Amino acid sequence: LMFFCEVGAGSNRNRDYEKLAIFGATPRARRGAELKVLSAVETKVPGYYEGLKDAVVNRDKGKDTTGTWGTDTMTFRDDELSYALGKQGGTRKKLERSSGA
Repeated sequence: LMFFCEVGAGSNRNRDYEKLAIFGATPRARRGAELKVLSAVETKVPGYYEGLKDAVVNRDKGKDTTGTWGTDTMTFRDDELSYALGKQGGTRKKLERSSGA
């Protein structure tokens, strides 16, 4: 469940950013939603994620006492990215299922 936080008079279109609150039952669910939002933003504004990468990836480091989840990253070249996504995201969905994501 996600909501934009700052609602009020005036247009939000003139701001450089908007705050988004992400709610979920587990840290893993919240992280998944966060990464999907960041992916969408990166598609619209290439290079945006690079500036926050270290903060985002390391934010929850060591906080999972059960050892059941974590965040790993991998950098793809353009041709690798198209292959990993697949037609209509089919390969991406298979990768998500097989990794337990």
